[in-house]
Amino acid sequence: GSFSQAEQDALAAARNAGVIIIAAAGNSAEKAPSYPAAYDGVISVSAVNINATLSPYSNFGATIDVAAPGGDFAADLNADGYVDGVLSTGGDNSAGAIQNVYTFFQGTSMAAPHMAGVAALMKSMRPGLTPDELDGFIQSGKIVKDIGTRGRDDLYGHGLIDASRAVMAAGDGSVP
Repeated sequence: GSFSQAEQDALAAARNAGVIIIAAAGNSAEKAPSYPAAYDGVISVSAVNINATLSPYSNFGATIDVAAPGGDFAADLNADGYVDGVLSTGGDNSAGAIQNVYTFFQGTSMAAPHMAGVAALMKSMRPGLTPDELDGFIQSGKIVKDIGTRGRDDLYGHGLIDASRAVMAAGDGSVP
């Protein structure tokens, strides 16, 4: 969608109440801002493949904050016989009743939950973690691996999220 002041105001109110908001950057391989990820105060997540390079479908641009695994069905770069998607749970109702299955997905909608999971891990270590503090951890490079152009760039934002570094940083603030 496009920008909506009412949505921006609602997201700002949620953030001011301490809510961390994370959104998928979009899957149209374009630089144009994609909402809700492009709103101020939202952590916008682009997708990378198994080699930590931008997935071909992932949106990019000035609103990207961080990158996370999103998969790439066009490749099997690790030669394991499966597409390089993100393995997830799903439901198969082809037999008439829903069966729980594991299946591969791709997209920034797979990358954003990686970032959300890392934020949840951080909150388990630091329950009072605020949106501003999380932004600071991302922008300082403490919880990301800098990939691409040194520093913040339009493909990966501040870098690839690193769960181990994030948990350590949330614990006592130090990262080796």
